[in-house]
Amino acid sequence: MKSAGHRLRRIGPCGAALTAVLIALAGCGGGGGGKKPHAGTTTPRTGGPAAGLDRSVPMALKDGPAHLELTTLSRTPGNTVTAQMKLVNDGKAPVDVSDAFGDQSNDPDSGNIFFASGLGLLDGRGDRLYLPLATADGTCMCSDLTGTKVAAGASLGVYAVFPAPPADVRAATVTLPTGVAFQDVPLGTGAVRPLPGQTVDPASAQQGKPRVFTVSSAAEGDEQSITEDADNRWVMLSSDVLFALNKADLTPRATALLQGLAKQVDASRGATVSVDGYTDTSGNDAINQPLSERRAQTVAGRLKQLVTRQGVTFAAAGHGSADPVAPNDGEQGRRKNRRVTVKFSRPPQPAAPAASGAPFRYTPGAPPVLGSATFAAPAARGLKVEVNALHRDAAGVTTLVWTIRNTGSSTIDVLSRLDRSSSVHGSFPLDRGAAAGGVLLLDPAAKMHYYPMETSNGQCVCSSLRSQSGRQELGPGESFTLWGAYKLPPATSRVSVLVPWTKINDATVAGLTVR
Repeated sequence: MKSAGHRLRRIGPCGAALTAVLIALAGCGGGGGGKKPHAGTTTPRTGGPAAGLDRSVPMALKDGPAHLELTTLSRTPGNTVTAQMKLVNDGKAPVDVSDAFGDQSNDPDSGNIFFASGLGLLDGRGDRLYLPLATADGTCMCSDLTGTKVAAGASLGVYAVFPAPPADVRAATVTLPTGVAFQDVPLGTGAVRPLPGQTVDPASAQQGKPRVFTVSSAAEGDEQSITEDADNRWVMLSSDVLFALNKADLTPRATALLQGLAKQVDASRGATVSVDGYTDTSGNDAINQPLSERRAQTVAGRLKQLVTRQGVTFAAAGHGSADPVAPNDGEQGRRKNRRVTVKFSRPPQPAAPAASGAPFRYTPGAPPVLGSATFAAPAARGLKVEVNALHRDAAGVTTLVWTIRNTGSSTIDVLSRLDRSSSVHGSFPLDRGAAAGGVLLLDPAAKMHYYPMETSNGQCVCSSLRSQSGRQELGPGESFTLWGAYKLPPATSRVSVLVPWTKINDATVAGLTVR
């Protein structure tokens, strides 16, 4: 993990074009804490065909309650998309927002955490996440929030300029590191009036390399697990289901699994299917390597018999105990490592069912509650989970919005409890700090667990808990709202929400309908 000093050194230079208004509102350089709270001025609505979206979501800030209003999302000159929003302080004290919108990842190109570099534009149909552009000299084309505090009752304009997704993308989700995402927002067209401090013209600026990440989704079951991105699908079949112990002959259950897999390959368009065998670390490589090779060859041979599409070739390889997906120090992890992985091009995606509900909208003081549960772990006594929304948009992205509330008498640190971990989930945690990436959706009928979507640089498409301006602990009576984005099969309509602490389902909200 980079030190704070390393992150600060990524601050872009202050260009001569910065106006006095920008200096007054957002500061210049890598300092912090020197600015006074903002006055209670209201950011004007922007003009153009994309204005007036009237979307609002809560912000999970350490200093008090606040919400964010999305006012503009528009395709702008220079093959860009500009988002503008207004942060409103709903509390009675100033709120620090210095790094509330910053990219909290460990990516070497993440930029300055005191800019709005962590805002994102999610194209769920194309499985791409677009992050704010930077100029050729490395300055983020987004709000500089260095040392910024917003006074009680006041508001602050925030903006970001993104690389534009393909022209056929009509709507997108605006993702936030510290706050709930704006789901399924229509993309307008036309130039927008700049906010104070928005001095870079996207039409004329020399743009640096765009940061666009592919996004993957993952589902995990007892017999098979599936990961896919915009291009490929990886199906990990449990060797314990496919084969008897230390054998390479297929079991009767394996036939049914491979028949289903062959139909997926037939529906895909790629010419090559890769089959890779793996073992755990039990025994030694003199045994594991040839066993993994035989098992891969067996699966490839059966698939070749079952696949009916012409022109498909199969490549089989064994890797022994190399490339584990989980720790080998427990049976749960070893079972995951004993696998055969089949990779092929992703089949065309079926259309998402028509939504029966609407995206989440912020209701101050009284958010909707679809279901609730309390934690079982003694260290989490008094914590309550309330599910506020579970909505699938036209791109097939399901956004979960939920609130964690402290009904007890002690302050509880939740910083690292909600993310994926080897001790709780049985698979390696990703190098991303703390996020809500361990909150799963369970389809009881299919017996499959769905993780939040992840970018190709390992970041969760969900709430981050790394921001120093954001909530990391809850005092008595306090609460904050989080979110996560998931890809569910079109047929999945009823799920349970599993929130981890000492186990993946420490708090379970069951019987929820995806709307």
